Amino acid sequence: MEPFQLQDDVSVPYFSLRSWEREFPHLAAGISARDGESVENPNSTNYALHVGGRRETVIQNRKRLASRLGMPFSSWTCGEQVHGVAIREVTSADRGKGRESMDSAFPETDGLLTREPDLLLTSFYADCVPLLFYSPDPAWIGVAHAGWRGTVGKIGSRMVREIVRRGAARDQIHVAIGPSIGGCCYEVDEKVVMPLKDVLPNPGRAVVQPSGRGKWKLDLKEANRQLLLKEGLKEDQVVMTGWCTSCHPDLFHSHRRDHGKTGRMVAFIGMRKDDE
Repeated sequence: MEPFQLQDDVSVPYFSLRSWEREFPHLAAGISARDGESVENPNSTNYALHVGGRRETVIQNRKRLASRLGMPFSSWTCGEQVHGVAIREVTSADRGKGRESMDSAFPETDGLLTREPDLLLTSFYADCVPLLFYSPDPAWIGVAHAGWRGTVGKIGSRMVREIVRRGAARDQIHVAIGPSIGGCCYEVDEKVVMPLKDVLPNPGRAVVQPSGRGKWKLDLKEANRQLLLKEGLKEDQVVMTGWCTSCHPDLFHSHRRDHGKTGRMVAFIGMRKDDE
């Protein structure tokens, strides 16, 4: 069953992580979607401040989504993504960092985690892999941005270790791998494949397949899933979407498909305060 379900009967379309939200009703977890207008005007559903467009439009988009999720806009918190592996713990004092300006975001940070309710952790995507994390007891949530560099750097495994270090049992951590560019559309060369094979020596054809002319088709979602299993998580602790961002211009921004002229989706996770 597809874990990310499109909620398009609302003014702010998004994919909700329904399997988690049914089991843990206090969670808001998912990723934004494009609407009909954004196919012609990518900035109409752009959630990132670093890719052009009007700052006021981005902030308004963020406010509308937060409201739809039942989270106050003051809870919206994000980092400055640099395709690295740095992870920062977010405290109540950090609430709202990056909400309205890039200058206030966590610098050079591709992973965020918190145990605080009423904090919406957010991260931005247009083909890279969104990773969402939840430990119910003790309660921890996290989000990590895994492009090919973050995947090779094992940012997902690093997040698992950070949550375990803070008291969670490894076998109780849930991870969701969200929509990203699929192996159907992501062709890469040796500079990507060789480092990946250093951390996944036998990835199999589900991860990488030769496509000729010194190129390979790479499935980053599956690569992240295999790395999480190598970290000690069991199959039933990791859910993975089948959605490819490049294949569906009506639903997703895609940097590769649109030659960089596109907005960004936002992946999010938060624990609503009223449902503690």
